[in-house]
Amino acid sequence: MARSTARFLYRVSHPLGEHVIKSAKTVETPSARIAFDVSHHPARIHAVKALRGRVGFLSLTRLVVESYEREDYLLFSGFEDTGASLDQETMEKLFSCSGCVQGHEDVSATVQQRLNAEAARHAKATISRSLEQNSGHFNRARDKLEQWADDRVLSAEKELAATKEQIKSLRRLARQAVTLEEQHEIQQRLQKLEKQQCRQRQDIFKAEDEIMEKRDTLIDSLERRLAQHTESEALFTIRWPVQ
Repeated sequence: MARSTARFLYRVSHPLGEHVIKSAKTVETPSARIAFDVSHHPARIHAVKALRGRVGFLSLTRLVVESYEREDYLLFSGFEDTGASLDQETMEKLFSCSGCVQGHEDVSATVQQRLNAEAARHAKATISRSLEQNSGHFNRARDKLEQWADDRVLSAEKELAATKEQIKSLRRLARQAVTLEEQHEIQQRLQKLEKQQCRQRQDIFKAEDEIMEKRDTLIDSLERRLAQHTESEALFTIRWPVQ
């Protein structure tokens, strides 16, 4: 396998990686034996170097998680002939080494069953992490909305309370007014403040309606995340020796 091709197999977020994967999906990928050469790799990869002289199997699965957003993952599953499982990072680094296809390799039912079980376990863990991340996003959005709602309503209520105090004060002055001119001036000011009070009450209702609308949007977002759809696709299985 060419080194440049292998390097992009698991970088699904990279535009070129997406193109390579899309193109590769149309190509038949029967199980094969690929020998990886770590001895001539320019950089020292300790995890892969530890596999030198060892043999095993691995498979690559594409997992798609669709909730509020679409998430694509490329998950490796593999193990040595000794039975020891390989971690995702080691298998990714294995594909940064040059490789040589040595022909077709039959995969026994027992091996395939083990690879399928590991792939299912990795997919379950990935989906769980995705749900946790979505939950974290939701909690932060909820906290932000609640803080904004509290600030919005509190500010409007403070303005309304201040206007009420001014009205109360003017009404006391009106009872003490001596002349008609004083009474007229106070009543004009009261009229303006009462209209202002009415607008401020309407502003509170509008703020509450806006808060309810934003909360409904947030709940819809949560429901979309909970209505999670997943699908997986096996891309290839190989027998690997490391030289």
